[in-house]
Amino acid sequence: MSHVLTVRIAPGLLAKAEARAAQLGLDRARYLRSLIERDAENGSAMPRRQFASEDLVGRFRLGGKSANNQRVRESLRRRSKHETNR
Repeated sequence: MSHVLTVRIAPGLLAKAEARAAQLGLDRARYLRSLIERDAENGSAMPRRQFASEDLVGRFRLGGKSANNQRVRESLRRRSKHETNR
């Protein structure tokens, strides 16, 4: 038995999905099902995620700037270079 899935998507993205489906000779629903099936099959092969926190305010001293992945990584790189050169 099939179930209905309703998704809200921006008009521009919908147009791109419909165009891609037409290129592949599929209707929109079949195209989306194929994407979901492919992702579900390959989902277990995804690599483990790296550091991904965007909210580390107060955890690292970043000169008054808010902490995000890029700033924290840069700070850690500088810190490890400084410790290596001691």
